[in-house]
Amino acid sequence: MGGLNAVLCKLSEIFRAVIPVLIALGVIYFVWGVITYVIADSEEAKKKGRDTIIFGIIGLAVIISVWGLVYLITATFGIDNPAPRNIQNLLPF
Repeated sequence: MGGLNAVLCKLSEIFRAVIPVLIALGVIYFVWGVITYVIADSEEAKKKGRDTIIFGIIGLAVIISVWGLVYLITATFGIDNPAPRNIQNLLPF
């Protein structure tokens, strides 16, 4: 069981580091779609901007759902082990 716990803990650490970056990218993509929609002059460009906005919202919903799932799994298995906040905890001596 220790092996599974260690794997889940490592996956949790990876997801906790990556998900905020993905959320930031999703917000940037959404804002890019809004800007594209607002400054577009043709109907084709407005449709492309609207599609970007929709995909940005869907992407953010999926990312936030994965984030919630990671927290749910870590709480269920009791592996709520946050990353060290101090560089001294990383040093071997």
